[in-house]
Amino acid sequence: MTPLLTLSYWFQLQPPVFVPWAGRFLVVAFTIMAAVGILAKIVGVKKSQDKFMRRAVERAGSLLLIMGLLGLLMYFFSYERVPLFSMRAFYLLWLIGLAVWVWTLYRYLKIEIPAKRAMQAEREKINKWLPHSSK
Repeated sequence: MTPLLTLSYWFQLQPPVFVPWAGRFLVVAFTIMAAVGILAKIVGVKKSQDKFMRRAVERAGSLLLIMGLLGLLMYFFSYERVPLFSMRAFYLLWLIGLAVWVWTLYRYLKIEIPAKRAMQAEREKINKWLPHSSK
């Protein structure tokens, strides 16, 4: 077993295949991510939620679907032992990309949505006193 903290483990052009339990775990995790992403995209289309939460659910669905499919593609390359594309460093890049995307989703949920709701409430307060055209 190669130590995790060596460069040869992460940048070997044709790394050894995963141990069977780790390979099954990765396939199941990536498949669940993709399936939950599809479900979130379907739920995000429904009009029952307010538009900000609907957009957040759609963004989360995109995150899970794309990262799940990318993970499955990376596992396929590792399973087939494709030179260059099966490097373990791609899993690190995938993990960094996932972390950045989750951070932007968190920032949207905790910072942007409350600010947009406050702006919308302020706009409604002002529009209450403005004249409207009667049709």
